[in-house]
Amino acid sequence: MDTWIPLLQELVWPITILLILFFLRKYIPQLLDRTTKIGALGVELEFEKAKEFSSTWSNEFVGDIRTGVKSDDFSSGVMDLMEQFSKEGSYDYAGIDIYGGKAWLTSRLYIFSTILSKARGINYWVFVDSHDSIHKKFIGYIDSRSLRLQLSDHFPFLSKAYTEALLEVFPDGEDSMKAADTWKITQLVKQFLKGIQKAYNGVPIQSADRQEIEKGWVLLKDKVTLEKARFMDINELRAICGEWILTDAIRNLENTSPEQLSKIILLCNERLIPLLDSENQFENMVDVVHTKKNLIKNGPLGQNIADSR
Repeated sequence: MDTWIPLLQELVWPITILLILFFLRKYIPQLLDRTTKIGALGVELEFEKAKEFSSTWSNEFVGDIRTGVKSDDFSSGVMDLMEQFSKEGSYDYAGIDIYGGKAWLTSRLYIFSTILSKARGINYWVFVDSHDSIHKKFIGYIDSRSLRLQLSDHFPFLSKAYTEALLEVFPDGEDSMKAADTWKITQLVKQFLKGIQKAYNGVPIQSADRQEIEKGWVLLKDKVTLEKARFMDINELRAICGEWILTDAIRNLENTSPEQLSKIILLCNERLIPLLDSENQFENMVDVVHTKKNLIKNGPLGQNIADSR
């Protein structure tokens, strides 16, 4: 027994890896060509960078479509912005910076995350917060399906407005959105907003920013339109997403050993995992499937597996 115990101890981790790979084997064929590397430790470990969708979200004609712009203004004035939603290509994730609770309405998060997940194949949404001297502080991330379900559960009127708009603009269903042109996607947003907006007939208010005039209704910057929505701050986000928002991440890459890094990647059940710097600021997303392949092929743990056979 004294001879066998050290040998068994040496084999525990390689056997664990083999079991993990067995249960994850169906994901291995999902490998696409990638050319951008986002990091390395020595020559053994290379990360593959996931593809991010980004947008300016505003222009000089209508302003910021995340917090303002009434339904009637979703026409020619936003066509250049909406082209980003309909152009060819797919993306892995999109970042949402809540800017201290000033940047996103819950209604806009619902409609834009739904469209982008269907039209551009976005799988994950990464939430960060920038305010004062803080830049892109990581909050968490969530897959598109869970985000939509949680928003629908908390705000069923958003789901109702979307379904009605979808039937009018895309009677063939959401799948037809993948080949839709800019005009049709713009019309979908316009019809959706019509279902959750109404005119404000109260006393004029000088500052409309972040004003909840009626319970659950926000006054837009035009000061004449109410939208059934809330501004998304960190407390609102956590209340909506709850346990569905994930906080696992690769933190402080420079001070992480190859063994620790390999364990994080191999034990990750998501397709992507965030990479953070030493100050918990979001940098980008690591493609877990591709990185697992590199670890198996070139990493020291992959060599241990080969040596143990």
